[in-house]
Amino acid sequence: MKKYFAVTIFFTSLLFNAQKSHCYDLDKVLKVEPTPLYEKHLNASKKFNIKILKDAKTVKKYREAGKLNAVNELGKGYRIQKLEYSKAVLTPKAKTALREIAKTFSSKTKGSTLTYTSLTRTLEDQCRLRKVNRNASSGLSSHNYGNAFDVSYVRFNDRLERNERLEKILEKVLKEFENAGKIYFIKEKMQSCYHVTVRT
Repeated sequence: MKKYFAVTIFFTSLLFNAQKSHCYDLDKVLKVEPTPLYEKHLNASKKFNIKILKDAKTVKKYREAGKLNAVNELGKGYRIQKLEYSKAVLTPKAKTALREIAKTFSSKTKGSTLTYTSLTRTLEDQCRLRKVNRNASSGLSSHNYGNAFDVSYVRFNDRLERNERLEKILEKVLKEFENAGKIYFIKEKMQSCYHVTVRT
């Protein structure tokens, strides 16, 4: 009988510790103050009525509810690179924006394609990313709400090389979308991408 209780306590303890042990500390994440420039990205994200995406289970829940939709790896004017630290899902409005940006870019460049490098990122994904990339946010990111994606400005037509002409066209397209009140975007020099947050 004692042996049974000892085994039960052992496995209960393992389960409790497994539930407690996250890659991230939510309290610490929430305490990180966003920069004034980035604050509007987070404020826009909170209007989608999606709580912070903590892990794959949370993403699954929102997918089943139809609040996050899968994004095809290939589409008109774009491709998504292999994702290791994010998931190919977005809110319906963000998915539409991603596709519209790519179509507009393709039209203005007579058929060139963009590369999206990151989409929805859970807190678990973000924590894993931070282990290999110190520049990954230690606070909340609009990626954590399913309404943000990154688009490379050094990879066009599936080639990794600078192309100033295409880069300028991409930035012009993003400015058009921002001026129309559809997105916010930031140029990230360390990651060679534009971080795009979709507005409601």
